[in-house]
Amino acid sequence: MKTTFKWIGGATFILSIDGELKIAVDPVLCGKGADPGFFWFKSERIEEPVYSEKDFENIDLWLLTHDHQDHLDAIGLSKIAKKSKIIGNGNAASALVRNGIAGPGVLSWGETMEFKIKSYDIKVKAIPAIHGINPISAFMAGNVNGYFVEISKGNVVFSVYITGDTVYKKRVVKALDKHKIDLMVPNMGAAKKGSWIMTLTLDSGMLEKMIAELDPKKVIPVHYGTFSHYVEPKESIVEINDNRIEFVEVGGSVEFSNY
Repeated sequence: MKTTFKWIGGATFILSIDGELKIAVDPVLCGKGADPGFFWFKSERIEEPVYSEKDFENIDLWLLTHDHQDHLDAIGLSKIAKKSKIIGNGNAASALVRNGIAGPGVLSWGETMEFKIKSYDIKVKAIPAIHGINPISAFMAGNVNGYFVEISKGNVVFSVYITGDTVYKKRVVKALDKHKIDLMVPNMGAAKKGSWIMTLTLDSGMLEKMIAELDPKKVIPVHYGTFSHYVEPKESIVEINDNRIEFVEVGGSVEFSNY
């Protein structure tokens, strides 16, 4: 399989498999200067998303981790075609239904869904995502899904772990025990680190620990730089100095093969 990874910005990215299968994650497409509100704070978008309309054409599968405004916004919702297969957690699915997109598949932690798209067998498992190092903050942030996705064609299997908005917790790592990970896409930025809310997403130290325990073949970080509450810069991830980590610029893409 040949995989192309394109980063749109924030948590939004698109995986293209063999130029045939397209999987997109968490469409948030508001422009620079937008200031979406959260339950207890506001955040400004400090970088433009970079994409063309063609990028969101013929998406076969959407994976939605949760409904926060830096993961799912009105412009992003408008890109989700009703003909696409859609999987989300409960609050993301409710947002779709409110916007006239019926029938999304809902997964809770530990649940699995299997289906076929084109010539590919796909298995999606919902992985715990703990959205805050402080249990109170995590509770207030609400439920979030990570996803472990296996894409099979004949004897070839490509696996992706999408962390969603999580911090390092043993429960998260344990849910991936004995899972072979070809590509890990971690949501970085150490959101709100240093504030009274405390860290809401992975920082570089947590990522280094997860890489050591999960042993993915490749890591492509996202969810840094884009919004003002993502406080840890790319340079902190670079300092991990692990050759499995590959960076993609906003609007850029990288291609790799899995045999």
